[in-house]
Amino acid sequence: MTSVISDIELKSQLDRTIIDNKITNGSAAKKRFRFHTYKNLLILCLAFLLQFTAFGAMGNLQSSLNTEANVAILGLKWTLVLCQIPYLLYIAANYYPKAYLMYPAAALVGLAAAPLWTSKCSYLTETGAIYADMKHVHKDVIVNRFFGLFFMFFQSSQVWGNLISYLVLKPKEKENNETLSMDVKIYDKCGADFSEKEYRGAEVINQIDRKTIDILCIIYICICICSILIVIIFLNQRRKTSRNKVSVMLCDSIRLLISTIRQMKNINQLLLIPLTIWSGLEQSFLSAQFTKGFVSCTLNAKYVGLVLIAYGICDSIGSLSFGQIVKYFGRWPCFVLAAIINYSLIITMFIWKPSENTIAILFVLAGLWGLSDAVWQTQINAFYGVLFVENSEAAFSNYRLWESIGFVLFYIITPYIRIRIALIILLIFLSLGMFGYGLTEYRWKMNAKKVQAISS
Repeated sequence: MTSVISDIELKSQLDRTIIDNKITNGSAAKKRFRFHTYKNLLILCLAFLLQFTAFGAMGNLQSSLNTEANVAILGLKWTLVLCQIPYLLYIAANYYPKAYLMYPAAALVGLAAAPLWTSKCSYLTETGAIYADMKHVHKDVIVNRFFGLFFMFFQSSQVWGNLISYLVLKPKEKENNETLSMDVKIYDKCGADFSEKEYRGAEVINQIDRKTIDILCIIYICICICSILIVIIFLNQRRKTSRNKVSVMLCDSIRLLISTIRQMKNINQLLLIPLTIWSGLEQSFLSAQFTKGFVSCTLNAKYVGLVLIAYGICDSIGSLSFGQIVKYFGRWPCFVLAAIINYSLIITMFIWKPSENTIAILFVLAGLWGLSDAVWQTQINAFYGVLFVENSEAAFSNYRLWESIGFVLFYIITPYIRIRIALIILLIFLSLGMFGYGLTEYRWKMNAKKVQAISS
């Protein structure tokens, strides 16, 4: 799942930041501070690049290779380190992929994700705010620059991690005299008819050699360890500065939970739930079902990384491009374009049967899916920020909740359904989502016109 930070969320983080600048005057001191600021920024960027190079790529391959199944006290630095460890454990669990190891490791990652990203945002925000104060510029400018640099590194992890998997994984080599037994069935239902249960019981052509899978796991484990060591050795400690005591923060958390539940009474929020669930569904479909039913089944898991490089590149370019396109053409044309792309891709997957001779089409499908994903991940988030200005925290809590529900849903039902059923589910939620979005956009514009008419 991508981690997109909206302007509203970023502003909320900035407003809670207290500048505690104790820099002494003098050019030498300022040069040292500048050096340490950018050193910490680059260390954080590099640490996340390494960690998600390993974790992201292993997450993409997991369904294809393995068919078993407090900040104020620690400080931001050690919170980051502590939250990186579950990611390392998850990657290590893939070396011996058993359900009793994979499920607890995945659960630990889920628990660690929120404090990891919160600590990262706090570290970048406070560092940027202090540096902006020294440079006598507005903190929004510096913090946005720091986040931009960070996500440039972070998004590239999709490319490097998948490239490593492509270079390392190798198919099993069969002996010249080895032939398939007459009673062994070759699996030939790649594409929309793919079923994971049937796939497990059939002879898989070009199956990946387990030795190369173990080598890949070891490489990713080493990369993740390097990420943790870089943070421990080179990143300076920074403790979270807060205006509030722990008891007040606890009350604020309870208040946020209550407001999140109350937010569901908002008509616009209810209308956006199908589109938000779709956002999670389309991400998990690509990483869990497309990779296995179209790529691994047709070729082998070695090519999953190569095909997903196209997805990562197009997603990154699209995320940057659509942010500018919206300024000139508006939001709804981008949503319509993304919907048309996804409708076209889903229909194509319904009727097209992949083969080894049509590998180029897999790259096109993945690239276009990445392009549309860029719209969903950036513009849904931005729309929430515009629509729910007065209750942004509760709105974004709902956004993360419903997106996560969609994301988890396919991972739960994937082993029990054919891809054709998954495509039908995607069509239903995309249609409901676009219908709900259209009504919400209309209601928002009508309300804006009423406010403008009253004020004039």
